[in-house]
Amino acid sequence: MVLLSTREILRADTVFWPGEEIAVQDVVETMNQADSGKGWIGKWRKMTEETRNRQTTWLTPLVTETPRLEQRIRYDIYDQTLPSGNKRWDMGAGKGVNLIVGPTMEFAFSLPQYMYYPGEGRLDGFLGESFLIKNRIMASPEGQKNYVFSVMLAAHSPLGQTLPDYPAHWIWDPIVLFGKGFGNFDFMINLGSQWADGANRTFGIPYFYNIALQYRIGYVTPTIEINSTSSIDQLFFIGAPGLFVTPEVLVGRFRFKDDWKLYFGIGYQIAIDKKTVEKEYSNAFVVKFHLLF
Repeated sequence: MVLLSTREILRADTVFWPGEEIAVQDVVETMNQADSGKGWIGKWRKMTEETRNRQTTWLTPLVTETPRLEQRIRYDIYDQTLPSGNKRWDMGAGKGVNLIVGPTMEFAFSLPQYMYYPGEGRLDGFLGESFLIKNRIMASPEGQKNYVFSVMLAAHSPLGQTLPDYPAHWIWDPIVLFGKGFGNFDFMINLGSQWADGANRTFGIPYFYNIALQYRIGYVTPTIEINSTSSIDQLFFIGAPGLFVTPEVLVGRFRFKDDWKLYFGIGYQIAIDKKTVEKEYSNAFVVKFHLLF
């Protein structure tokens, strides 16, 4: 039997989990520590700072959703090559404003998403809004256990112009998110399903998964992702329609005022097989912009 000294126990790595983070006293203490002269905004800012300090500092990939809680304005643009060889521009890509609304909770809503088909104006139009709520279950900062585990529910509304291949139904995505780091290297995994109100026969019973591998080198983070939009009756890693590989580079974060930071991403998404080309698109040039606050 090995007995740990008091000093060894106190040096153990910290893991933040719901029993610690969601307790009412934690919220009250965090808010009360803020400068009372700044009012509720100052208290909220203090809470978001404490929340971010309880997790890792990995950068968010282009496609894979991070398990971290983020506070940002994000805008993505996809230049897609369709099976016909024509182009389609996805401006916004369902991304927008993310807000930390509690010690373990994040809420987000998309900026207007516009689909542009060059030379085919009749197909152009806005898609509906996207919303998400994320709950961080467990986290440990870098230098300690270096991981994050969260769950998320995303919703996509049918509002806006109905375009080809975009169903006029609410779509719901329950997702499990996990990430683990080892020094400058980290990986993130998403595993989720997708359901529509009244159109599940169109979707089958779809699942999807995203995997991102990163290695940080100063302000530059080379990343490679595998992204899927598969169906439960096509349980294949290779060969199922809707499978992409995305090599990319993330650059940042650049601080320019207090907690305000910028970073960018650029990548090239490639369909892995013929089925993906026929169902989705053959490739896409992707850029993204993040403003953290």
